[in-house]
Amino acid sequence: MRRRMMNGSMVLVLIASFSLFNYFESASGELPPSTWFPGNMELIGHSDLMGRGMNAALAVAGNYVYVGSRTEGETHPNAGVLIVDVSDPSNPKIAGQIGQPDEGLLGMTSRELRAVPDKNLLIVLNFSCSTVIHLCTRDKTRFPQTGGVAEGDNLKFFNISDRVHPKLIGTYSFGTFPGMSNPAKPHEFFLWRDPQSTDRILLYVTTPSGPPSLKVLDVSDPANSKLVTQWDGKADGGLNDSSQDAYLHSLSLSDDGKVAYLAFEAAGFFLVDTSEVAANQPNPKIHAITPIENRVDYTPPYPAGNHSAVKIPNRDLVIATDEIYSKPLFDGCPWGWMRLIDIHDPLHPSIVSEFKLAQNEKESCPSDLGPLQTSFTSHNPTATEHLAIVTWHSGGLRIVDTSNAQSPQEVGVFMPAPIAAAALDDPALGGNPVTMWSYPVIQDGLIYVVDIRNGLYILRYHGPHEEEVSNVHFLEGNSDLGRGTLCGGMC
Repeated sequence: MRRRMMNGSMVLVLIASFSLFNYFESASGELPPSTWFPGNMELIGHSDLMGRGMNAALAVAGNYVYVGSRTEGETHPNAGVLIVDVSDPSNPKIAGQIGQPDEGLLGMTSRELRAVPDKNLLIVLNFSCSTVIHLCTRDKTRFPQTGGVAEGDNLKFFNISDRVHPKLIGTYSFGTFPGMSNPAKPHEFFLWRDPQSTDRILLYVTTPSGPPSLKVLDVSDPANSKLVTQWDGKADGGLNDSSQDAYLHSLSLSDDGKVAYLAFEAAGFFLVDTSEVAANQPNPKIHAITPIENRVDYTPPYPAGNHSAVKIPNRDLVIATDEIYSKPLFDGCPWGWMRLIDIHDPLHPSIVSEFKLAQNEKESCPSDLGPLQTSFTSHNPTATEHLAIVTWHSGGLRIVDTSNAQSPQEVGVFMPAPIAAAALDDPALGGNPVTMWSYPVIQDGLIYVVDIRNGLYILRYHGPHEEEVSNVHFLEGNSDLGRGTLCGGMC
């Protein structure tokens, strides 16, 4: 998610909810997007995930999907990692939950997940969640050593040889918790598996509240994770920006692991050299590729919101998405959108084109929008060679044809029918009954994606370049699993 550094005293503005379809009609004068491409998106299966709401990232391992939570356990039921049996994709069923003492703890969110199926490995990133935008709590009488939350920020590693009964086999602690003056708090991570040695698994973890901006961990032995190196945008990358929002939000890596593509929240996009890490050199360093003065930076005039940067396979292009919440938390309408960035000259990356929804045009913003807690903003992309598959919060799931980089065209939209009620609506985004959020995961030609409120959806795409989806064994936007010949049929 996008966020500015906020203190817990911020007062939420409570607002009335509104009709999604009425907003579409008033903002764009068009029909709801689910009617635009009636044959291009097929709903295969859906689970409302117990109607719990506040769903976070997903990880897919064969016939099972693992879904984290944006909020805490104890005060909210079923806030652990839910386990969904998708052996029949048309009828996904809840098969279990990773709960206490490992997950679903007070003040903690199981925000990011990855799975390495052939290693029977599930990785969960847990960190303290906000009392403002995630409805999490603090109890310093119970947990005085960690700022009132059950544990410090961490990665947990589970053996999933028994997919329904994961066993904790290792923990990596970041040593950070609420109240620290300068915590290098984790937020997202990219999983890179070495194509030269598939037993070697690295995690590139962004730590926005650092320094440093980035930590690289070797988790090849999950019981004994090790810090490989760390890097900071200002100390090591030459970034001279005093803004509190000039932090590394997300990144992706080239398949060979030699280049990282960085999305800095208020400081733009640029590339760094990670070849020493990829080569497993002792004491590796990360070096600049793009001179900092040549980075792609469009703030101002546009608000800060650089969220994700995902390389398009076999092309010198990166999909960059912006995420912007509504007021009073952030800048609001027209929210954030998608850009294509040309990296054929990594010293001078440049924006090739933009893709927007109607709601991303300033003239579409209703004059009476006010502090509306919704967000028609781009979020997490997964890329095939000619398609960008992007969760777009209240805009649903969008599929964009990038074959003409100068003029990307929408070729698929899925807008879920909202469930009747969720146990917990997102306090920052709950003004709209649709919030598509996760990185889409493709497995055996099906697209798995999570909506914060409405649960897990399993889809099939029919449209231009559909073979790039239907023939894919495994692909996701936050790892290199499934790209090229890396998986060797194992993923």
